[in-house]
Amino acid sequence: MKKKIIVFTGSRADYGLLSLLIKKIDQNKHLKLILVAGGNHFSKKYGNTINEIKSDKIKINYSYKFFAKSTSQNEILKYMGSSLSNYHNFLKKTKPDLAVVLGDRYEAYSFSLSAFLSNIKICHIHGGEVTTGAYDDALRHGITKFSNIHFACHKSYKDRIIQLGENPKNVFNVGSLGVEQIKKTKLLTKKNVFEKIGLKSDVINNFKKTVLVTFHPETLGNDKSKNQIDIFINTLKKIKDVYFIITHNNADTYGNYFLKKIKQLKKYENFKVYSSLGSKIYWSLLKNVDFAVGNSSSGIIEAPALKTPTINIGNRQNGRIFSKSIFQLKLTENNFNKKISKILKIKNFNFENIFYKKDTSQKILNEMINYLKKNEKINKKFYDIKK
Repeated sequence: MKKKIIVFTGSRADYGLLSLLIKKIDQNKHLKLILVAGGNHFSKKYGNTINEIKSDKIKINYSYKFFAKSTSQNEILKYMGSSLSNYHNFLKKTKPDLAVVLGDRYEAYSFSLSAFLSNIKICHIHGGEVTTGAYDDALRHGITKFSNIHFACHKSYKDRIIQLGENPKNVFNVGSLGVEQIKKTKLLTKKNVFEKIGLKSDVINNFKKTVLVTFHPETLGNDKSKNQIDIFINTLKKIKDVYFIITHNNADTYGNYFLKKIKQLKKYENFKVYSSLGSKIYWSLLKNVDFAVGNSSSGIIEAPALKTPTINIGNRQNGRIFSKSIFQLKLTENNFNKKISKILKIKNFNFENIFYKKDTSQKILNEMINYLKKNEKINKKFYDIKK
């Protein structure tokens, strides 16, 4: 009998990374894929990214179409509370052998908690990382404690998962799914990707640099987050010789405030704003721009693999391992405008692909199958590190 593997995707942030693994599970004759799509995949404001899944011709077994109507804490908690019972009912009906979740979003946390309380074993990808500027940090470690088997993208992150009390025999350093996906995707040329998103070369050529901006509010910043957004946007406005391509943020607290601010940039000739681009277009842009600017994990993990330098802004990604092509700037620094302009003039970079390992998705698949064969009990013992 085939083992049933349920995979959850709650936003563009995880599907682009999971898609290769999802296809491998679907093609494996010993496994049955059950795909659950929820959260902001169904939000028009965030690009209706459910269409990206449909375009891959993967069957969606359950769609949870309720999503947070705003990015307020109250609306996010409403979503989380409602989703718990809905996911539980589906899990109770399907009885999967293993649930797969990636990352640290509140959508993934809700699904993981529901699976945990439904006595379903969980596989967690991208655990062990640290991002002290967002509540995702605590959610990520929470998912780790719900989970039975773990796949980290760096040895330091693997060690941290073990530090959290997880048994080393079920913790693996397999590299980044996103970097593997990039290596296996035929990305568009600079000319083709700009044409694809409606940018004319005669417009782009009027500017010295082209920059891809992906910025998310610091969710642990309280009201300071709004001030940080103001500083960031006002700084970009002052840089006249750079063309900025901006993507919408994730559906986080203070996210609506950021969306309001970037919509005001449409009147400037050196700004173009997109709700969502899809993984292939986004990575193609990331490869062909001069810089990535913001505080997205894609600037930390995927950009170095594409040999694109990153200016990481603020504290959201604090705690992650940075390669040498990443420049860190605090929004509170004096002369922030001058410092970001100075970095944009740098020409030589030292690129390190520190999150790449060959065949990441296949390694995850193999270890999941091995884990299921062992038929371990769902209850875990806390693993104490011997001193």
